[in-house]
Amino acid sequence: MMAGVLALIAFGVGMALYGYQVAIYPVDLAGGYLSRAESAQTPEDIAYFVRLARNELPEFGNPVWSFPTAKTDFGLIHRNLDAILARANSISSLEPYSTEYNTGMYDIHASIEGIQKQLVDATPYLYVSFTNIMLSAVWIAVILALFAIMRRGRARFRQEYENQ
Repeated sequence: MMAGVLALIAFGVGMALYGYQVAIYPVDLAGGYLSRAESAQTPEDIAYFVRLARNELPEFGNPVWSFPTAKTDFGLIHRNLDAILARANSISSLEPYSTEYNTGMYDIHASIEGIQKQLVDATPYLYVSFTNIMLSAVWIAVILALFAIMRRGRARFRQEYENQ
């Protein structure tokens, strides 16, 4: 019985780590890259970090199953990141201390901040993926099976004890 409980705990820990690594960590990593892009001082650095973030995010899909919005749609977030890359490339040819350059950099930084907020809004819904729901259902079924086995074993023990 102890082996079953330990296996259950190990399965739960493994399931949590797998779910985080597959669903949450790439979006969290992309958020970190976007944070670096937001604080970058040159269009080249912004483009570099935005490309890294873009590569980590899913290309399409919406983690919000019930009442999805455009704000959490990864396809639209990818389009926004492509637009940021295009703007960073277009500003890189401007004079660094010009009004146009500074306005463009401000605009890019504001856009990146908005995308970061969208990723923060989408993150809790990433935990509710189909795979995570199925693994959780299996885990709960195993817990219920262990309780049923323990109850039967206890009943048999009592019955044998009373018969002696």
